[in-house]
Amino acid sequence: MFSAAETLEKIYEAAFFPQNWYQILDHMAEATNAQGTSLVSTSSPTTHWLASEALEDMTQKMIEEGWVTRNARAEKLLSIEQFGFVDEAEHFSEADYNAIPIFTDMMQPLGYGFGTSTFISTPSGDRIIVAVEKKKVTGPVEKSAIAYLDQLRPHLARAAMMSSRLEFERINAAVEALQLTGLPSAVLTFDGRVMLANTLLEGFAPQIGIVARDRLRFAHVPANDVLANAINQLQSGALHLKSASRSFPLPRYEDAPPAIVHLVPVLGDARDVFVRAAFFLVVTPVDRTRVPTAETIGGLFDLSPAEARVARSLAAGNDVGGTASTLSLSAETVRSHVKAILAKSGMSRQTDFVAAVASIRPIA
Repeated sequence: MFSAAETLEKIYEAAFFPQNWYQILDHMAEATNAQGTSLVSTSSPTTHWLASEALEDMTQKMIEEGWVTRNARAEKLLSIEQFGFVDEAEHFSEADYNAIPIFTDMMQPLGYGFGTSTFISTPSGDRIIVAVEKKKVTGPVEKSAIAYLDQLRPHLARAAMMSSRLEFERINAAVEALQLTGLPSAVLTFDGRVMLANTLLEGFAPQIGIVARDRLRFAHVPANDVLANAINQLQSGALHLKSASRSFPLPRYEDAPPAIVHLVPVLGDARDVFVRAAFFLVVTPVDRTRVPTAETIGGLFDLSPAEARVARSLAAGNDVGGTASTLSLSAETVRSHVKAILAKSGMSRQTDFVAAVASIRPIA
């Protein structure tokens, strides 16, 4: 158990060292005779969730059974005008506890009763729910426990604000760094809106544009479908943020060159609770007149010299027949090398590999 001074010190440390939030969550539970504490971002609770280890049974059930997307309990709590922690038993009756599905099908089987919670609004426009959870056998939330948590709440809110601002600045710096490397880029939120974009992306119109409600739109319609699918899967919980990376091609459009769009998840464990960013979107223009050397390609993908020569020929725009003619090989040999190249690169289609290689910028 931390002393009062140590508790405040830990809270403000967590703004700079986000992994320290777990200690704060555990302390809040221990100090109030509760099972554990959770901290949930309402922008995307399927992936933005911190919780005491003692709440693993609840968090696992919430995510696996999809309760985060049909959480009547959270909806009610967010509607309460509050200036501190609220006793949930004052807003849900025993009849509610025995009728509302999230109580009857999720919390009751695990032995949880009513807890106490509050929400904090962050500069990114999100609201973070802080919920202290109790097992029903330990009895109701005590008034003294709520009073103690209310003493901590202003400090929790300030630390959350600081975390949110620091994370926003970190992401903004990353977008500006990509500007220096010549790469058009943006940051997308969990609902697909553009949170930040550098000027290079704006110059990629009409191939890529930012339209109404800060939505990103590609002139190449299939690319919109890929992006929408990634966002939808992430929101539904079918895709975890840490495995959400993907790349897809954009063909030449008017004066805009062909390009590869890379979706890179914004990761950082606890830090990500405090910012709405989901993806970095980075656009790599394809210049087939500057394809890397066979040695570079071979080193990147662990290819044999013969495989690397075939890979470079394909990336330069030759098809199987043209590659066979250029390298004095049979078409069957080229196809055999292509199979080996795909196996080593982990890609399933020749076009994906070619696009990836063509997007690599050779060192001048």
